[in-house]
Amino acid sequence: TSLAFVALVATMILSAFFLFSTSVTSSTNEQTLTASQQVLANYETYFDSVITVSNNVLGAYSNATGTDLSSYFNTLESFKPEIVDMSLYKASDGTYLSGDSKAVHSKTAGDGNWFTSPNNNHLINFFSPVTAAGVTNTFTLSRYLTFDKDRSLDAVLKVDFDFAKIVNTVSKASLGEGGRFIIYTKDYQMIYTSSDSGEFTAPEQALVKDLVIGSTSVNFDGHYFYLYAATITNTSWRVAIFTNQDALQTAIFRFTLIITLVGAAVIAIFITVLVIVANSITNPIKKLQKEMVEIESLNYQTALQSEIGGTSEVVELNRSFNQMMGRITELTSAIVSEKEEQRKSELKALQNQINPHFLYNTLDSIIAMIDKGENEKAEEMIVALSKFFRISISKGQNIIPLPNEIEHARNYLLIQKMRFGDSFSYTIDVEPGLEKYDVVKLILQPIVENSIGHGLKEEEQGHIAIRAYSDGDNLKFDIQDNGYGMTPEKVNELLASFKDDTVYQGVGLKNVYQRIRIYYGDKADVLISSEEDVGTTVTIVIPKMEALHDKA
Repeated sequence: TSLAFVALVATMILSAFFLFSTSVTSSTNEQTLTASQQVLANYETYFDSVITVSNNVLGAYSNATGTDLSSYFNTLESFKPEIVDMSLYKASDGTYLSGDSKAVHSKTAGDGNWFTSPNNNHLINFFSPVTAAGVTNTFTLSRYLTFDKDRSLDAVLKVDFDFAKIVNTVSKASLGEGGRFIIYTKDYQMIYTSSDSGEFTAPEQALVKDLVIGSTSVNFDGHYFYLYAATITNTSWRVAIFTNQDALQTAIFRFTLIITLVGAAVIAIFITVLVIVANSITNPIKKLQKEMVEIESLNYQTALQSEIGGTSEVVELNRSFNQMMGRITELTSAIVSEKEEQRKSELKALQNQINPHFLYNTLDSIIAMIDKGENEKAEEMIVALSKFFRISISKGQNIIPLPNEIEHARNYLLIQKMRFGDSFSYTIDVEPGLEKYDVVKLILQPIVENSIGHGLKEEEQGHIAIRAYSDGDNLKFDIQDNGYGMTPEKVNELLASFKDDTVYQGVGLKNVYQRIRIYYGDKADVLISSEEDVGTTVTIVIPKMEALHDKA
């Protein structure tokens, strides 16, 4: 669109330039041609009057009673101030016959080039810059006169005219700066020039020769001129008129400059308006695109913070988009809530896997004691079991204070100690200051249970050590036994089972791993270090910051 508009404006500028240039040039040339033709007409009128003078003398001489026309000459000169000198010579031998009274005339025509034969009648044929009378720029007319009464007295008339009279009718100012007119012969010899140089220069001659007759525009001497050339009637001369047209070229240049500036301003305004309009359309779309980018990065709230203006279509699109995102946000919140509930349900289900498992083992121990008649020990175990389950239930809370979890493991060890007697011993070491932390309940008992049931050697007294301590940003629980231990392959297999639901490696360790990962995330972990015939250490890692707050 912009290129098309620029092309349109450029076309209009060029069209306006050509129309203006053509129109003004044509009009100016017509006016200049008319003025030049008027100058030529003035010259021709003048020379017609010169011929009329010779015709009058011809008539007067033909009818005269004698050859003395001095009185007649003086009368003509009184009416024609441009006449400088008039004289009459006998055609046969050039003897002086008559003349005016203003000058001393030659007694014979001699070999003057004005002296003409009957075949060269009434010819303006000579131009002189200075005459004997001191008149500048004169020309001579010679005319063969017949004397009807005596043909032997046929004569030649010689009349000198002051050329300045006609030259002064053409003002240099009317031709403009550098303007001039030149009178020259048919072989391009100068008769007269109005130029300051006083010469018919070679460049001027070249221009005139190229034109011959007619008119044209030329660039000469640092100026633009309209050149007009024509033949002067009743003479053997031509005239070339150079009229300055710098004003025309200046007008065309100024018009071109103005229309170019106007065109540039129009283009600039158009582009500015186009940019503003385009931005008013594209900026809202860019904002909408930015919102979509925010959506791609899951930043829903930032994307929906502002209302987007613009055209009705963009506003409607933004409204629909916001409605869609609002609905997506609602659905996302619902999904998150459902996932949270699912997480809690999974946590409860995993904890429920612990309670029956431990209860079965403990009840088996109590039954065994009763079978052996150890009723008091059975009663004591039932009391310990009661305390154990009181902490296990914890009024339905999944997160309990860390000391309660330690006490829960202690009750379990007491029950198992009563069951197995002196087959193992245990120690519990808790670092001071850990009372402020809460942990997922029932994370120690399953590991202790595995140590007693699978780790301790039957033929040797076993030992279980529980240690709770702070390690940087984490809480750690070490459950260590001196039992059989495991091979590295077995350890890797057990660790791999934590993340693979298709692999079953018992309830305890995997259950604890899954529960702490559900609640504490990726920062929580269960580590296993074991050596055959030396023992096994299981370390539970819980981030401190998460343990400061109840997340259940």
